[in-house]
This record gives sequence, structure tokens and C-alpha cells, in this order.
Amino acid sequence: GCPTGLPEDVRAAEERTWLRRAADLGHPAAQVCIGDLNLENPEVAAAWYRKAAMQNYDGGLVKLGSAYYAGHGVAQSYAEAEMYYRRAQAVGNKGNLTAFLSATFNLAGMFMNGVGVAQDYNEAFKLFKAYVNIASSSEVPAKFRESSIFWESSIQLAYAHRSLANSYMNGEGVERNEEKGFEHLCISAELGDEFAMITFGNKSRSDGDWDEAVAWFEKAAQAGSCAGRVNLALYYSRGTGV
Repeated sequence: GCPTGLPEDVRAAEERTWLRRAADLGHPAAQVCIGDLNLENPEVAAAWYRKAAMQNYDGGLVKLGSAYYAGHGVAQSYAEAEMYYRRAQAVGNKGNLTAFLSATFNLAGMFMNGVGVAQDYNEAFKLFKAYVNIASSSEVPAKFRESSIFWESSIQLAYAHRSLANSYMNGEGVERNEEKGFEHLCISAELGDEFAMITFGNKSRSDGDWDEAVAWFEKAAQAGSCAGRVNLALYYSRGTGV
């Protein structure tokens, strides 16, 4: 590691030097880090991700898949993106939760929206379900739960629960079940999903429960939802439910 007491910019330069040495020696995690440090140059970043992916390193596989998905540093290809996501999912399922969750979530979105693949609600439901089961598992190590990566993934977890809610409510990829749909929608709202909060607010309003409706709209507004602020403004201006 870098000596203590050095200025931050010097420490950062030292750390980058050691990372580059490790990457040049073939360490895949270091190669991914160097790729991340070169995002302003997509071609260079993708080249480093490819080096890691060639070693079947899950982090490199996910990053390279995302590069192909967006066409950053490589020719855009959904087929290549799916292939690398599948490989990352297979490798990550053996222990690397970050890679498994990222690959599974990205694949689920592709199949749900028919992006680069034939739209397949059954496959999307299966993938979102797998994502939720792993991300919500009590077996997730405490170290991972405390990491910034896990808390960033909570946004994806909220989206995954909302996607499952839609699947159950619309009978897409699974037998229609409104009760299960609302269970997932509730979890999504509690995790901070603005759309889910607005949905519960509207449902409470339709049921005549103005206090509950306003409570959900306030949560949505606090989370940055424009719809939440608009609904609150209307209620306050009319004196309804407040």
C-alpha cells in the first residue's frame, strides 16, 4: 500500500501505479480497475475489460457486456452483450454476488423490454425473481450488505420488485395474482421506488383513504418525484386529505 502521510494526489498516483503493474502482470481485478480509470477513453477501458474477461473474470465479463450493450469502446452488439452477461452470471453464481446480480438484472431488463432479444416475459420474470431472491437473501454476507455497491443495488432491487409486481398484476410471465403483485409493489415503495409510491398513493385515493394517499405522495415528493409534488400541490390547494 501507499505510505501514510502523503498528499492525496500523491497517494492516488502511487495506487494507480501499483494497479497498472498488477494489471500488466495479468491480475484481472486490477485490469478492471484500470478500465474503470479510463472511462473517458472507452476504447482503452473496453480493452482492459476484455483482458479480464478473457480470464473468465466475472467483473470483466459484466463490464465488457455493458460496453457492448451501450457501444462504448466497441461496436454496439446486443448479442455480444447477452453472451457476456450470461457468462458473468454463470461465473458470478459461484460466489461473486456483485457480478451475478449485475448480469442477472441487465439480462432481465433486456428480456422484459425486448432490447436486442425477443421479448420474453417468462424469461424476464425468472431472471428478476432470481435477482430478488439473491439480493434479499439472509445469506448475503454482512460485508457486502455494508458496501456502497450493495446500497446502490438497492435501487435496482426496488425496480426488480416493481417489475415482479407488474408481472403478477398483468399475468405476464406468471399466473395473474394481484395479492402477490401488491406485496412486491409495497416492498418496492418501501425501498424508495417513486413509481410504486405514486401507485400506492393513487390506490389509497381511489379507496377514499386520503391520509394514506397524502403520506405516499409525500414520500414520493421527498424522493424527488415530480408527480408526488404535483399531487401534493393539488391536495393542499383544494384542502383535500390534509
